[in-house]
Amino acid sequence: MERKMPPPPQKETAVTPLEEGILEISMPPVGFISYLVPGSERAALIDTGMGVGSLRSEVEKLTSLPVFVINTHGHPDHAGGNAEFEETYIAPEEYDVFQRMATLEFRKDDISRMPGGKELAEKLQPTPPLPKPLSDGQVFDLGGRTLRIIYAPGHTHGSIAILDEGSGTLFTGDNAMSRNTSMHEWNSATISQYRATLERLKALHPKKLLCGHRPNVSGPEVLDRHLKIMNRILSGEKGEERTLRGGAVGFVLEEEGSTFDYTPEHLG
Repeated sequence: MERKMPPPPQKETAVTPLEEGILEISMPPVGFISYLVPGSERAALIDTGMGVGSLRSEVEKLTSLPVFVINTHGHPDHAGGNAEFEETYIAPEEYDVFQRMATLEFRKDDISRMPGGKELAEKLQPTPPLPKPLSDGQVFDLGGRTLRIIYAPGHTHGSIAILDEGSGTLFTGDNAMSRNTSMHEWNSATISQYRATLERLKALHPKKLLCGHRPNVSGPEVLDRHLKIMNRILSGEKGEERTLRGGAVGFVLEEEGSTFDYTPEHLG
């Protein structure tokens, strides 16, 4: 299997218009991605990156609508910028991840190990307050546009996906990424739970997936690829043994260009 190189450092925030009026916001130090989803009355900001500089000032250049935040999960590169926003949401099953990993202290240590990250450590937003709890199936009306919350344990045990019901766009966070999905940390779900998540997401018949890291736009066939990998693992196939990011020894499997890595404690 080809080993993927880390992304190059990104010094400035970049905005890319996507289909259906969705805006992709890519942030330092390595292009962490948020999505701004506007309706006619308010806008949802899906994830807030690592919290380098002011994401809110960038968002205010893009919309005059009231903005609230939905975190797909509590990892520091998805919830690190929450402190700038008054209304934030996350699944309560993810509170342990958020409280441990979205702190300023954790993010300072984390960013110092990223390409170009050391010089940005002093520009990080402060530790954010605990977000409001989401519920499975909860619907947010943005005005002419609705977003539905789907519980999606996998990459973390409290991950969610978000369905833009009108366009069929599914925001998957770090679940079912087109290049590589990981389940090797203390906060990951089990393989069986992740397979159930994939089956549930596939049953929504999404037209497009938007995930948290590049390449971040893909078709729903990525769900099928990951389902095949889960079935292979649950049938007894381990995959290629490898030292994973963070130093854990685990296994990697590939299906049609999509890879998945995990550690044995997440079997089940």
